[in-house]
Amino acid sequence: MSTPPENPDNPGHPYEPARGGPPRYAPPGGHDRARDGHGQQHDPAPAPPQLKRLLGLTVASGALYAALGVVVTIIYATTDFAAMYQRMGVPAEDAGQIGTMVEQMRGISIASGVIAVVVLLGLYATAYVFLKKGANWARITGTVLAILSSLGFLGNLFGFWLDGQWAIPLIGLGIAFIAVNIAWLVTAFGAPLRAWFTRPRYTR
Repeated sequence: MSTPPENPDNPGHPYEPARGGPPRYAPPGGHDRARDGHGQQHDPAPAPPQLKRLLGLTVASGALYAALGVVVTIIYATTDFAAMYQRMGVPAEDAGQIGTMVEQMRGISIASGVIAVVVLLGLYATAYVFLKKGANWARITGTVLAILSSLGFLGNLFGFWLDGQWAIPLIGLGIAFIAVNIAWLVTAFGAPLRAWFTRPRYTR
């Protein structure tokens, strides 16, 4: 049986005969890589069914975060801060001074809150797109978002009780938000998806 001629530009590696054309160089392991109709390499590993659940949880987490941001913005725009500090036990005179200072910065607080929500939603959208493509860095980004945002809610939990009529909606949204984030983390680091995200990748 004859052996394929060697590649003069890369000794030790054979040419691979092409159909209806001249021989072409076959890189080591080239037969293990799947190719599409245009001859481009692509990753043959299909996404596990858990990816659909992870993407749905990403959307749910982003939606709940946006809802929390809207409610908090409304609170900042409508709260009587002097009365709130009095409910916290601050003397009326001091509460009035603090409340006046806070209300003077109301616009800045609202603007910074809106900007933070927009930025975080942009990160959610970016993570969603690249999670769908199987990028492991997007899974890490989603993990950081889920943990930090959940901790941020827990850190403000006491303050939510002081928001009067908004306390119950805030706490309800926050608990749902944390539950979704926990489900997201469990799904993202479950065996099927963990293996898929960390698999060897080929150039697309």
